[in-house]
Amino acid sequence: MVSVRRVAPVLLVLMALPAFAQKQSSTPPRELHRVGDHYSAWNPPDPATYPATAKTHKIAAGDTLWALAQKYYGNAYLWPQLWESNTWITDAHWIYPGDVLLVEGEGTPKTAEGGAEGATGAAGGENTELSTGAFTEGGGEEGGMQTARITREVRPLPLGSEADIYCYGYIGQPNESMPNYFESLEDVEIMYVPRQSPPIGAAVAEGDLIYVHGGSATGLTAGETYLLVEPGDMIYHPHTGALIGQHYNYQGQVRIICTEENRSRAIIVKSCREVSVGARLKPIPQLPIPITRVPDLPAWCDPATARMTGTIIDSRDWDLELAEGILVQVDLGADTGLQPGDFLTVYRSSDLVNQPRQVLGEIGILTTQAKTATGIIVAMRRTMQIGDSVEAR
Repeated sequence: MVSVRRVAPVLLVLMALPAFAQKQSSTPPRELHRVGDHYSAWNPPDPATYPATAKTHKIAAGDTLWALAQKYYGNAYLWPQLWESNTWITDAHWIYPGDVLLVEGEGTPKTAEGGAEGATGAAGGENTELSTGAFTEGGGEEGGMQTARITREVRPLPLGSEADIYCYGYIGQPNESMPNYFESLEDVEIMYVPRQSPPIGAAVAEGDLIYVHGGSATGLTAGETYLLVEPGDMIYHPHTGALIGQHYNYQGQVRIICTEENRSRAIIVKSCREVSVGARLKPIPQLPIPITRVPDLPAWCDPATARMTGTIIDSRDWDLELAEGILVQVDLGADTGLQPGDFLTVYRSSDLVNQPRQVLGEIGILTTQAKTATGIIVAMRRTMQIGDSVEAR
C-alpha cells in the first residue's frame, strides 16, 4: 500500500491467479487533487448526477474492484464490468478512498435481453436464461421458413485463462524493435551445455538468475516484470499469400532485480516454454480476461449477419482439426472495430454450387492488435482449420 498525502490508493487484484495476485502494479499516479473531502488521482462525477435508482458504493480503505464485484455481482471475475461502468478510473490498478463507484444502474451489467440485472442474477446464475433442453416451438418465421430454436443457460464466464493471455503471443511488425534481451545465465558451470562452441544455454526455469543486455539507459526499471519474447514464423494470408506480419511467442516472464546503465540482473518468475538466450524483453501489457456470455451458435436457418468478415490466419500448435479450447489468430483487429469480448462465427463455403455455407463454430476474442486479434474457440459443430472464414456476430 502506498501512502500519498495521507491517501491510500487501493491496489486492484487483477485475477485470482497466484502469479498475478503477487504482482505489484505500476507506479501509482502522483498528481493527486482534492475532490470534495478527499484526495484522488481521478475526476469522478458528482454522485448527485447519477440516476435516482442507481446504487453506488463509496470506496473505503482496503476495497478492491475484485472484492466489490464479488459483493455486488456475486462473482469476482466480473470486476472488468464494474470498471467499465466507471470509466473515469483511467488506470484500474488504483482506486481511492472517498471516490464513489456506480455499481448498479445506468451503465452497469445487463442481461442478454438488454434489461437491468441485479447482483445475484448477474453473477450467481440466478435469473439467467435457463436451458429448455429441447426445441422451443414457434421460434419464428425467417424468410418464409418456420424455425425453432434451442436455448441454453447464458451466464457470464471468463473467456480464457492467464496462460491464454500471457503464454501465447501476437502478430506484429517484422523485426520489431526490442533492444533489451536475455544475455546469459548467472550459473555458468551448471547452466551451460559443456564442450559446445558457441556455448549453448540449458533450459531455464522459474527462479533462475540471468543477465540482461540493457539497463537504465534502455528503459529497464528495477522491480518491474517483463515478458520474454522470441520471434516466430512470418504469417502469410492463407488465400492471398500477402505478408501479414511476424508471430512473436511469449516464452515467460522475468523480473529485473537491479540495473546498471547497459546491463541488468534479473530472475525468471514464469516460464511458459523453454526460454533461450537471446529472448527479448517487452513490457507486460495489462490485459483483463474478458468476462462475457458465450452466445449460442447460429441456428441452421439463420442468415449471415452481413457484418465484417475475415479469416483464421494462424493457430497455436495446429493447422487442421481446430477444436474447442484452441487459440487462433484472425486478420481482423482494433482498426476494424473488433474488441476483446466480441464473438466471431466460423464458417466455410460449400463445394457444391448454390449450397449455403457451413457454420463450423464460434471464436471469442481475447486480445486485439491493430490489424489482427487472438481468440479462443468456444463452441464447435465441426472441426476448423486455418483458412476458414469468420464473421462478426
